[in-house]
Amino acid sequence: MFGRRITFGKKQHTLGELQELMRPTPDADGVTRVFPKEIWDDPKVGAMLRDLGFNPDDPRNIRKTAEDYIAMFAAAKKRLDERSEAFNRDMTTRYGYCRAVPFLVIDHTIWDGEDGAFLYASMNLIGFDDWNVLMLAADERTRQMCGIAGHPGTVPAVTDVVAKHVTAWKARHEAALELYGVTATGGEGGITREQYETEKDTLRQEIVDKVGWMKPRIIDELVRIQG
Repeated sequence: MFGRRITFGKKQHTLGELQELMRPTPDADGVTRVFPKEIWDDPKVGAMLRDLGFNPDDPRNIRKTAEDYIAMFAAAKKRLDERSEAFNRDMTTRYGYCRAVPFLVIDHTIWDGEDGAFLYASMNLIGFDDWNVLMLAADERTRQMCGIAGHPGTVPAVTDVVAKHVTAWKARHEAALELYGVTATGGEGGITREQYETEKDTLRQEIVDKVGWMKPRIIDELVRIQG
């Protein structure tokens, strides 16, 4: 598909050449865009992008900076800390003692890598949010008094399974994005913006649902192992 020829006026570009034009560097105004402003100046391509419902300053066309992501992660971590405090406070009121800590189903080894970038940059998912978190006992007293499974640290078997799922999800998104890119640049055989957004939303929900499906099974296995 990267060999497909796309016509911009009298000049032809491959999709690979267009991706080079879409380099993640700021425009003259300091804003980094998915489709940089120079592409919007092309009379055919700019018109096509606008027909597809985009404009240069559409939030979907603005790339987040490293500072944006740092702030986003910090806010999510703060929310997680607050939820953890509330959980421990409520459980202490109920049982007299609780020291529980978060367990991330998709753990930091994935979030810190290239696949993690796919999850937060393309799927708008943050690992500290509730969909990805289990509260597990930090000590034996909590496990016994509160009746919750003990925190195991990292679980390589879970990480391996999750990593395979994330790789497949990422490949599926890249395929949809490429098809949408064909349409956005005037090629044939692609998909519309609406179709791409639907596929992305469906994929995001599938990720959240899969993690939700795994949560009780992880707890059951921990309880079985811990006795």
